[in-house]
Amino acid sequence: MLKRTTRELCALCKGSRRLCGASVCPILVKKSMQYVSRELSKTELDAYSEWLLVGEYGYPRLRYGPISAISTVPWRPEEWARRQLDFSEILKFRIQTMYPFEHRHINKPPNIYDPLGESIASVEPVGIELYLKKPPRMRIRFDADIPPVGGSAPLKKVELADRPRVPRRIESIIMDRLKAYDAVRILYEYGASVYYIQKIFSAGFLGIAERKRIVPTRWGITAVDSILGEFFLRNIRRAPSINRPGLYRWEYLGNRYYLILIPSDYWAMEMFEVWLPNSVWVKGVGRPIVIHNHEDYVGKPLKMDGGYYAIRMAVLEWLRKQKRIAMVLAIRVITPQYIAPVGNWQIRESIRLALEAGPIDRGDILYLIQRIKEHEKSLSLIDLEKKSWLIKRMKISKLDEYF
Repeated sequence: MLKRTTRELCALCKGSRRLCGASVCPILVKKSMQYVSRELSKTELDAYSEWLLVGEYGYPRLRYGPISAISTVPWRPEEWARRQLDFSEILKFRIQTMYPFEHRHINKPPNIYDPLGESIASVEPVGIELYLKKPPRMRIRFDADIPPVGGSAPLKKVELADRPRVPRRIESIIMDRLKAYDAVRILYEYGASVYYIQKIFSAGFLGIAERKRIVPTRWGITAVDSILGEFFLRNIRRAPSINRPGLYRWEYLGNRYYLILIPSDYWAMEMFEVWLPNSVWVKGVGRPIVIHNHEDYVGKPLKMDGGYYAIRMAVLEWLRKQKRIAMVLAIRVITPQYIAPVGNWQIRESIRLALEAGPIDRGDILYLIQRIKEHEKSLSLIDLEKKSWLIKRMKISKLDEYF
């Protein structure tokens, strides 16, 4: 049964949680229909295996297959964000991708020495030959967490056209009897990209052999962000505080990000996600829609949200590099220029780049909030000072110190 749909519900769901009860998000269906690439009539294709997509419907038997580029443009979100590729450029790349899928039980990930497993385990895109059961259906799919995919078809088999690159150290981490948490941590310290870790985590390659499970990609992305965030937080629990509050800003793909880092002896984070009128999920609404989330020093957010965890991971990663601890107020403003979701990689990379660029201003927290409002006139409709859990917490702390 469908629930009565509201714009608040749409902004909270972002087409991924099916909160209205629809099996497919009607907004994303309408959006995807605008971008249909040329039809392919072939069932044998040369491609590059670059990433992995595991569906979440039909559990415990899930759609599973390598996202394969029909062009030679590799999936490198760190580079895309640094180069500030715009939506049209990203769409041009992603419309030339293919999702050849088979159905697998969550308990049966492929062997990393089979062609399918080798193509997924490779740290670099690898040439493959796809044999499909029928010609692919070419229509780009959008998702709040997962990068766009251009087409899909049932997979008959995969053959390798190139030699996969799986460093011996990574192979041993996959084959060793390591818990998934430890494997993720060791892979990161080894220098593996967070996107590679997400890929092999979802593939079911990490964990103690008899407990290895295929994980839907959306869940895997958030799980890796959560694991790495927890690892970084453990590292800085007893670190000295940052010296002065600072305001950081970044803008990309119609998203504007503001971070206020606040001196503190313990970790806490609060996020306001502000969807402006006429952005993707709030068409025809005359006021911003605000989603709010926070966590205290324990490190457990009130809500499970992929975008929140992406911001959290990137901030904690930076604090660990600085060997400092802080409280964080994060504000994400989504404008009408964000014409369709491209995945939460752009959130993670925008936060990394904002912190790398350094603060645009310093001062106390109320001054810095005022500076944000100077950039964002729409925030004058939202009384952040009164709604902020973090500011209330700081006032209580000061009173405790006084008494």
